[in-house]
Amino acid sequence: MAGLAWWASRATLTPSLAVDVPQEGAQQVVWAQATSGSVGRSLPLSTTLRQPAVPVAQNTFTGVVTRVSPGEVDQGDVVYVVGDTPVRVVQGEVPFWRDLAPGAKGKDVAALQELLIDQGHLDGEADGDFGPATLRALRAWQRAEGREQTGTVPLGALIWVPDLPAVVQLGEAIVVGKTVGGGEDAVLAPTGAREFVLVVTQDQARLIPAEATVEITYEGHTWDAVIAGSELDEFGSTTFELTAPDGGEVCGEACGVLPNDAQVTLRSEVVIVPQVEGTTVPAAAVATRADGTAYVVTDSGEVEVTVAGSGQGVAVLEGIEPGTRVQVLDGTPGPQPAQAPGDGAEATGNG
Repeated sequence: MAGLAWWASRATLTPSLAVDVPQEGAQQVVWAQATSGSVGRSLPLSTTLRQPAVPVAQNTFTGVVTRVSPGEVDQGDVVYVVGDTPVRVVQGEVPFWRDLAPGAKGKDVAALQELLIDQGHLDGEADGDFGPATLRALRAWQRAEGREQTGTVPLGALIWVPDLPAVVQLGEAIVVGKTVGGGEDAVLAPTGAREFVLVVTQDQARLIPAEATVEITYEGHTWDAVIAGSELDEFGSTTFELTAPDGGEVCGEACGVLPNDAQVTLRSEVVIVPQVEGTTVPAAAVATRADGTAYVVTDSGEVEVTVAGSGQGVAVLEGIEPGTRVQVLDGTPGPQPAQAPGDGAEATGNG
């Protein structure tokens, strides 16, 4: 189980400048100096980004599969070969649906042109018009690849993927040595809706309130998420569905920085108690009156305060300033406290 982390301020305890010799059974007065700090509580866990891999293209060739290259691919990479015909992935807006030849126009032609530009064979912009410049560039690319310079691209030689690079899978029929006849699901890519989930044990789930905030980080990017729903499985694990605070996708407009994979693990912090900053004192210095108001005893007497947050023996107060001395023990008889840390000692810990 992941460790529950507390963070809190540094508190400096100083003895009273004038200490009377206590009577037997009485406690010695101890003073602490208020400082600036913060308290909070968080649970380090991992968020899983799921994006279903769905078929994006079918095989159109007949023959024996001679090579496969699933996994992470980029523009123009070969994902499988039938006989000696390579099948490549290309980023585009629409699937390839026809042979590409001079005179063709459309977004599929623009995707081919982008490939030729990336390969260094075509200058200018991808205008979606298969004209003489595109024909020359295509033949130059075919020559560089050791292919017949047909000046055309048969349907199936290029496979559309919405975003590259991406981690792709191959269909069950695309196996080295297997004969294919066309029509088989060939390539699956993560193109479905992104889903951010937090899967935790029963013990962890009990620590996470419904209003908790989840801070998700990836390579310098940070997103805040909230719990939109939960589901308990047959093994006792709880899956929390996460969304952005406005109900949208967690990654917002920066989803493009995330790996294009069916499943990605992201570092996260579940904020159980939000961080509160302010003037901090040992929690033992705060007393409560019968009417519920809180106060501390300073050199000037009782001062009413508001407790903004607390944790691990430290309280964040409103009503006093850093540097104020507050009384921790009041000198009344009672059990002796644990030995106080010396000047500059940490009054916090991690759980």
